[in-house]
Amino acid sequence: MRIIFIAGPAFSGKSIYIGQNFPEAKLIKISTFNKIAYEAIDNEELETLAMNAQLYCKEALQNTLRCAKEDETVILEHQLLKKEGRAFFIQAVREVTDEPIECIVMDPDEEMIEKMLDFEKSFIMLHKYEKGKMELPQAEEGFAKVEIVHPVFCQDAFKR
Repeated sequence: MRIIFIAGPAFSGKSIYIGQNFPEAKLIKISTFNKIAYEAIDNEELETLAMNAQLYCKEALQNTLRCAKEDETVILEHQLLKKEGRAFFIQAVREVTDEPIECIVMDPDEEMIEKMLDFEKSFIMLHKYEKGKMELPQAEEGFAKVEIVHPVFCQDAFKR
């Protein structure tokens, strides 16, 4: 089994990269759990869901790993901006398997991001904010391999 964490700030091309390079992978996306939070009826429910999103993602990751076959790839798509957050998911994997964990960090060209997200300035601000907060993953955290990818997108990659 191959286990890969795909990390990077919002709008760095994680989903596009996965679709192009790992179309058959079993995918766990933190954004799936964040979508649940958007459905919250009130602020109290939203708070509870937000607090539990990471736990739901951990459970989904562990269950996917338990069911994965030897020749399958399991991917966690998450911003993973901070070492502490990555440690949470590395530990989750270690509770299930000792298989090596790879980390691919998406690092697109900033000018390209500004052109791509020109239609929505708040997305550019979010991308820059998250990129500024990101602590680059290191092998010492428990990764067998850390690779930085500088993706190139087609002109309308992020258009809705």
